[in-house]
Amino acid sequence: MAYLWSDKVTDFYYSNPESDTIAVLWTDDDGPTREHYIKVDEEDQQWRDFVAEFPYEEINTRSDTRNENFREEFREAFRSWAQREDVVFGDADGNPKNKFEDNIINFLSEFDNTDADQKEKLFKLKLKIFEQDVVKNSEKEDKFKNAKTFIRKSDNPTDVLLGYMVFSNGAELKLSDSEKFEVEGVYIPFK
Repeated sequence: MAYLWSDKVTDFYYSNPESDTIAVLWTDDDGPTREHYIKVDEEDQQWRDFVAEFPYEEINTRSDTRNENFREEFREAFRSWAQREDVVFGDADGNPKNKFEDNIINFLSEFDNTDADQKEKLFKLKLKIFEQDVVKNSEKEDKFKNAKTFIRKSDNPTDVLLGYMVFSNGAELKLSDSEKFEVEGVYIPFK
């Protein structure tokens, strides 16, 4: 049976993740590329005619190649962005700083609780955590009360983030037997 796209197909591939529809690109004699969709259905004559001309293996190969090309384009775009030296973030006054990642690593690893600026950032981190829905809407259980107290009393950003993990990742605080609200450690489950 003849279809508008017969003998004019330029490309075809699965058009959705379920692989139950084929996109057929074809070029008419007057030039523009058109797109036609065919449902994968062995009962449908149009599908059977298409598969007779273009077997499943060829559809799979073209679809896989097309998807891999898109993935590679994305990878390349991401690599290009990540390698840019001009990607910097500034402070509230617009003064440029190191790369964002460097700021985080420095904040976590070189935190100085005698530095007023860093103490202010720690305070802002604590406020931001308490604004999170998972913290605001937490149950009134002791483990969450203890975690909130642990966060409030924390004097470094690593402990603050460990306390937050009680809410977000199911971590458990190991409390001291001797002093109320004194944390000896944090158990973090691997998922």
